[in-house]
Amino acid sequence: MSFVGTPYCVNVDTPDGNHVRDSFIVEGLNELMELDSTDPNPQVSGSPITSPPLPSPQTLPVTLSRETANVCPPLCSTYTTAKCLDDSFPLDDESVWRAQQKDAAIIAIHKSLSEEDSKSRFNDKYSIIQDKVYRKTPRGDGIHSTHYRVFIPSTLCDQIIQAYHANPMSGHLGVFKTYRRLQEVVYWPGMWVDTRKFVQQCEVCQKYKPDIGRPAGKMQQTVVNHPNEMLGIDLMGPFPPSRGTRNEFLLVVVDYYTHWVELFPLRKATASAIALILRREVFTRFGIPDQILSDRGPQFISGIYKELCTYWGVIAKLTTAYHPQTNLTERVNRTLKGMIASFVGDQHTRWDQHLPEFRFALNSAVQETSGVTPAELHLGRPLKGPMDRVLQSSNVSPDCPAFDAVQHHHTLLARVEASKTKAKQRQLRNYDKHRRDVCFPPQSRVWVRSHHLSKASKKFTAKLASRWKGPYRVVQQLGPVNYLVCLEDTGEDVRTVHVVDLKPCYPTAEELDRRQKQHLQDLFVEDSDEEDFPGFV
Repeated sequence: MSFVGTPYCVNVDTPDGNHVRDSFIVEGLNELMELDSTDPNPQVSGSPITSPPLPSPQTLPVTLSRETANVCPPLCSTYTTAKCLDDSFPLDDESVWRAQQKDAAIIAIHKSLSEEDSKSRFNDKYSIIQDKVYRKTPRGDGIHSTHYRVFIPSTLCDQIIQAYHANPMSGHLGVFKTYRRLQEVVYWPGMWVDTRKFVQQCEVCQKYKPDIGRPAGKMQQTVVNHPNEMLGIDLMGPFPPSRGTRNEFLLVVVDYYTHWVELFPLRKATASAIALILRREVFTRFGIPDQILSDRGPQFISGIYKELCTYWGVIAKLTTAYHPQTNLTERVNRTLKGMIASFVGDQHTRWDQHLPEFRFALNSAVQETSGVTPAELHLGRPLKGPMDRVLQSSNVSPDCPAFDAVQHHHTLLARVEASKTKAKQRQLRNYDKHRRDVCFPPQSRVWVRSHHLSKASKKFTAKLASRWKGPYRVVQQLGPVNYLVCLEDTGEDVRTVHVVDLKPCYPTAEELDRRQKQHLQDLFVEDSDEEDFPGFV
């Protein structure tokens, strides 16, 4: 009785079920051990393992009565997997031998060793074993004195590297691990260079492996010279609907020069609501800014927002996709999240209860960059809190007279500029030492970083998705760290990408062969406007 290729499911809830399971497994293993893979219809001989007797037929319907479709895999799945792995290793001993007979370098070594010339320069490095040339090297482990590795002809190098790199038993590992795996069994001149080139050009590794090394792109600092020159704007949320007001979002506005912060809770994060806040609470209170920087959220690329900026003469600027740290507001958001979380506790519906106090705290705190508070730069005076008035009255520290206010302001600005210069130099030095300069000329082939989201409904997890997509072509360099790219094949999907989300795309061996053939074809096929030669009459 043979069970190979027959799906079955065993009820192991009873002693009889355990007995049947053990019998099936032992019987199946015996058949697999004697299975001849070359025979399309394998036959199973006697079992070398003593198996317990099968239960009587009357008990089988009881123990196998619980059916679960597509739960128990067929026993022959192991055999199928083994065949799939065999397909990953297309070479055999005879193929290597035949290829050696056609390689000029190996033929010369084989001929020299066959003549039994004791003075041959190949005697110390090569040997003939079973009519094949092997490279021999001394071992340093003290167990085996000599290590023999088969000499691989140049025509089989790529197939060997493919087998030792791009199959499940090799795992698409890196250059070093792939090379050391090869080094144990095979040899050919330049094996390290060939292995490094093959792994570097492997398309699967390029798409699924992370970019190792320091991130690309050095710091690009935003230069502003006066208050209200540039504002940063961003939305936080959604939060739980707040108690009473039902607010779910928070609009944050920051001045780049003074770091003055304004906070506006919103029920809905719509473009019309944002435009209304900017008109009523920002433009008509503090004046019209020169520029407003925001991310690429739908509210900030909508027609209403663009129309508002055009009407008031404001330049609307957008950050690069997936690079939010360009916006100063993101840094304020991080601080603000900690402040909100520190006071709401478990009552998250009260997240907007202390927003006015948080705004006061941010605007009255000394900034490390400028050395003064945002209020001093924005209002010309510091903000006093309740405890400040109790502990330090106006009689102890009177304000400067009106005629000294202008001089005080000029002195303050000079001190702020000096402090900002030192802070920027320090930030630039600390940031750039962990970054590297990368430049992609136009028409360069690049991969673009993927930003997947897991979707349980589609049985898709971002952890197993490709890290890079493409290849893309660089259309234009927009700045020191921004590039305009498009898909190489179709020219579609034109987008602006930060250099940290790009990496070089190396052509595979198949692409190089195709390019070489196309180049040769272009050399011999030339278009001509002349008439075809009719031949001799």
